[in-house]
Amino acid sequence: MKGGRRLVSGAGLVVLLALTGCAGVPAGAAVPAGVPREVTEADVPYNLTDVLFCREMILHDRQAITLAGLVGGRTADPYVTELAREITTAEASRVEALAARLRAWQFTVPDASNPPMHDMPGMLTGAQLVLLRGKTGADFDKLWLTTLARHTGYGMLLAEKARDEGKDRATKDIARALAATQRAEVAEVATHLARLRGGR
Repeated sequence: MKGGRRLVSGAGLVVLLALTGCAGVPAGAAVPAGVPREVTEADVPYNLTDVLFCREMILHDRQAITLAGLVGGRTADPYVTELAREITTAEASRVEALAARLRAWQFTVPDASNPPMHDMPGMLTGAQLVLLRGKTGADFDKLWLTTLARHTGYGMLLAEKARDEGKDRATKDIARALAATQRAEVAEVATHLARLRGGR
């Protein structure tokens, strides 16, 4: 990712090079007898979309947990409180599942204490988080729900891409379920937000 630290190592890097088509021997060159054939993309049970989805969704879900953690003491809305609780539980579980996929493929898992730099759309800036921390009551609810809907909407796009273009069955299953869940969540949040704005 642009501006970030090295994201893969070891066997994962070798496979990633194969997935992206890097090779040191010209196409069609004769291979000496007894030399094992070259590993091709068809031999790998996952593709680059699977890997990027797992890494980016881990970062995305961890920020959703951060968002949920802002709710305590700032709202009296039961819907917001319950949604934050559900997010914390669901996202933490999914982070573990996605991390397991990366480990199985011998890719590194993003460090929670020192995450890699990234330029992913939909991710909150430090300034946006500071703004949320300065709100309480109805003002907080409206800003938090608006922010969450945008954040979740991008997660849905990530999931849809992995669902449609991924290769690993387990990862595609996670993405398929996530895309449907987050589409429903965005619609539900929008409905509740409309009610809040209508009551001002």
